[in-house]
Amino acid sequence: MEIRKATELDIDAIVELNRQIGEIHHQHYPELFCPPSPEERAFLLGAIGAEGRLFCVAEQDGRVVGFLTARIDINDAVPFLTRAPICRIGSVVVDEQHRSRGIGRALIAHCDSWAKARDVPQIRLEVMAFNERAKALYEALGFEVQSQIMAR
Repeated sequence: MEIRKATELDIDAIVELNRQIGEIHHQHYPELFCPPSPEERAFLLGAIGAEGRLFCVAEQDGRVVGFLTARIDINDAVPFLTRAPICRIGSVVVDEQHRSRGIGRALIAHCDSWAKARDVPQIRLEVMAFNERAKALYEALGFEVQSQIMAR
């Protein structure tokens, strides 16, 4: 398996992976997540080309089987929060046929290296409450609950 920078040539595979995760999120929270749509292609292409962001794919046997997006944020508006940079993972997606094979772990390790190379000491991510499998992975990788989002 190879983790590499995503390119526009990966878009079909990325759209399919995004559809997989999009359907699950929409099923659990239709009031929050829209069903997958054709507009996502342009959005993802824009994200692939965005400067200062990490958009990487996991490729196995010539096939994209996962992707991860991340960015670095620095607080410059809220006086009671530190200005320490934070790497925020936006998405971690692994093909449903390739889960539990270390792909998500490898994508996060790649993100960790990317963040450390930029002197960013902390990585944060958000995971939906229903996603027990992802939560177990993140906990195994040392992530801890820092806050919770509550809604009604």
